[in-house]
Amino acid sequence: MPKHADPVERRRQVVDALYRVVDAEGLDAASLPRIARELGATTGLLQKYFRSKDELLLFAQDQLVEELTASVQAVLRREGSLQDRLHDALCAIALIDDAARARVWLAFAARAVANPVLLQRHVEGAREIRDLCRHVLEAAGLDGGEAVGLAALVDGVTTQRALEPDVMTVEVAKRVISGHLAKIWGNG
Repeated sequence: MPKHADPVERRRQVVDALYRVVDAEGLDAASLPRIARELGATTGLLQKYFRSKDELLLFAQDQLVEELTASVQAVLRREGSLQDRLHDALCAIALIDDAARARVWLAFAARAVANPVLLQRHVEGAREIRDLCRHVLEAAGLDGGEAVGLAALVDGVTTQRALEPDVMTVEVAKRVISGHLAKIWGNG
């Protein structure tokens, strides 16, 4: 690994290494020395960018939320019916195309139970998902109260993609989300 790198790019590289370690070995294994080994760097180099594992975890969680937000915004800007766009946005939020990221999300969610800062950020992200769903449903003239159920559905699909990707395949996940939306839209 080169000694001099763009700090923004270096932080992304560290987060990617964290994701790989968490996916393969779990969040408990993701110590700064282990992440440094994964990155092919020294612990000292990582500490230039992150003073502690907790600081890295908060940054990584923010990165994951930013990635999801950008993906969802891109989907919602596309042409097509609101139902189709909401379907695709929910699929993006559920990380159905990336079971490894779903496992990382699940690891962060589990850790949030005992970490007030991670919990606050998790709750804020969940609120944003519910607000997004409510907004799209209301724009379609439907009951915005269904947003809570859609957010719970997405959490369940994400969890199943993380834990049983052979059962909750991409195709099955799309069908589950699409079937639920069809019921809400009254065409299923």
